Amino acid sequence: MQRARNILFNSTLFLNSLLLFLLVFYSRITVPAWVQVLGRMHPLVLHFPVVLLLLYIVWQLWLSKKPVSVESKNIASLLLVTAAFAAAATALFGLLLSREEGYDADALAWHKYTGVALSFLAFAWAMFDEKITVKKPVAVIMAVCAFVLVLVTGDLGAGITHGENYLLAPVMPKETKPVVALEDAVVYTHMVQPIFDAKCIGCHNSKKAKGELIMETTAQLLKGGKDGALWDSANVDASLLLKRIHLPEEDEKHMPPQGKPQLTQEETNILYYWLKSGANFTAKVTDLQETDSLRMLALALFKPSVEEVYDFAAADEAAIKELSNNNRVIVPLAIGSPALAVDFYNSQNYTSQALKDLLKLKEQLVSVNLANMPVTDDDMGILAQFINLRKLNLNFSKISGKQLDKLSTLQHLKELSLSGTAVTLEDLQPLASVKSLRNVFAWNTAITGAKAKQVKTTYTLQTGFFSDTVVMKLTPPSLQNEVQVITAATPIQLKHYINGVTIRYTLDGSEPDSLNSPVYDKTSVVNTTALVKAKAYKPGWISSDVMQAWFYKSAYTPDSVTLFTQGDALYKGDGGKTLADHVKGDLNFKTNMWLGFNGKPMEAMLIFKQPVKAKSVTVSSLLDAGAYIMPPQAIEVWGGNDPGKLTLLGTVIPKQPTKGEPGALTGYNCSFPETELQYVRVKVKPLPALPAWHPGKGSKAWFFTDEIFVN
Repeated sequence: MQRARNILFNSTLFLNSLLLFLLVFYSRITVPAWVQVLGRMHPLVLHFPVVLLLLYIVWQLWLSKKPVSVESKNIASLLLVTAAFAAAATALFGLLLSREEGYDADALAWHKYTGVALSFLAFAWAMFDEKITVKKPVAVIMAVCAFVLVLVTGDLGAGITHGENYLLAPVMPKETKPVVALEDAVVYTHMVQPIFDAKCIGCHNSKKAKGELIMETTAQLLKGGKDGALWDSANVDASLLLKRIHLPEEDEKHMPPQGKPQLTQEETNILYYWLKSGANFTAKVTDLQETDSLRMLALALFKPSVEEVYDFAAADEAAIKELSNNNRVIVPLAIGSPALAVDFYNSQNYTSQALKDLLKLKEQLVSVNLANMPVTDDDMGILAQFINLRKLNLNFSKISGKQLDKLSTLQHLKELSLSGTAVTLEDLQPLASVKSLRNVFAWNTAITGAKAKQVKTTYTLQTGFFSDTVVMKLTPPSLQNEVQVITAATPIQLKHYINGVTIRYTLDGSEPDSLNSPVYDKTSVVNTTALVKAKAYKPGWISSDVMQAWFYKSAYTPDSVTLFTQGDALYKGDGGKTLADHVKGDLNFKTNMWLGFNGKPMEAMLIFKQPVKAKSVTVSSLLDAGAYIMPPQAIEVWGGNDPGKLTLLGTVIPKQPTKGEPGALTGYNCSFPETELQYVRVKVKPLPALPAWHPGKGSKAWFFTDEIFVN
């Protein structure tokens, strides 16, 4: 036992000496990767000195009051030396761990120095144990000092990993959150931010910025971390935030980390729908449509300050079912409520009769959404018959506003949306008699903010944002084409919801400009594999960001496809059929529409019953550097009429992405002189190792494909 104590004592002396040396030269320490492994053992071993020191303190303060044998004293001495050794090792590992990025320097400094102090105190106690033990007051002081240092060091460490004041939080007075009424609730402040505070801030705060990401303010959220922005408004499904929370829990990059409280399904849904709606930091819950998924989730969290009372009878379920279809969706506002809301879709199928049919529910309908429908002034007479209507959306419809006076009979109407219509300020005057009306939205109309200020209304007239010094930026055009695999010339369907916008586009992958790029109109077509890029312009506005989408021409569809190498077990799609079914995958690579290959080449043979005359082969693929999905190192295309004697038709060396490049659907095209082919063999070599800038540098890259097109 004495020999063991001597070995531990000398080892502790060495560790404390090393600890002191590293502490003196702390700012110059560079920790190599293999030593980082030791540093990351800090959370694993820190419990040993705590338990051992507390056991010895108990022995000193209680058991030592009684006569003890020499053997018991030797055991206690060995216990103390072991505790001192564990404290030194823990402090040393913690010092190495602290050299990694992502920790607040001030918070870390206090934890570092108290941890080192505890190690030195334990060693000094072990060194002078015999002298201290016989002097009871000194022993008590030493025990109290050790106990206090254990508590303080532990609390500071817990504050870094779990948030400030973690140890005493359960016994501290709890802040009572004010009850928020539905009418006052802001989507981000009252739905999204509480999720970040509960599940994310512990690791992503100003004291411990894991991955260089801080989530305490909106500016920090928008900035993102070392892996880039948290979300991409144009490609929400590819957002880093959603990817990390949907990874398997055992995955190192899953958030929140394994062992931490995980997001509930409701919390995941809130984050998804908030991002999908544009990640607005100021929008109120009541700004959302009644049928909006985010608003539905809010109904479970907030209660109306004054609940609406509907004193009419519920509609017949059979009538609701009969009137609902793909173009006209009718839903109750809440479970058990007689109030109904209707949304119209597919403007090409809208008729006045479709609106008139709803008069069977004229008492129950309290919300009607006709946005983007070809509604005319003649339909105002029909709408006036919905006697309990509270909310009416006519945004971007064809009304002139000349018959809005018919709506003055709707004495329950609270909200009217007229953005993007031809309505004038004079058209709104008859609505002054509607005492219940609270908000009229007239964005992007002839009604300017200056005109609105000249009249007095009983409601709030919102005309949008106007400023003599601030210029607004247009949103990108939206692509309406549902199918992007084409076999013949296909009209390009682009749309913008701001009146007077000019859309310019390119088909060669170049950036559109306001002078030389063709102007989009209904005659614009695409008849080849092309990357369509479009941009919106309007005088007095900042031009939009670029919208881009691939169109893939498929002149020849193979009769069969043979895969010589199968996709990964998790991403094997439908085998060879995946490459010729004309079904394009999206940015969600976990669907059955993708073949994924990691560390092995992809080889596929496309077979035609009759030879075809081809000039190009395009491999449709996916780029998502954050998910380790990269362009391949090389693509070879072979072809001929004899499968045993194929000729190399061409090689493609794809350009590799740079750090921070967002995920995208892409294609790699191999062109060659027109050749008669019955067999086409495509060989793809994935990137053997991720680049130096990537967090997973050195790891094997993934290659994903969903189609191969022959033209």
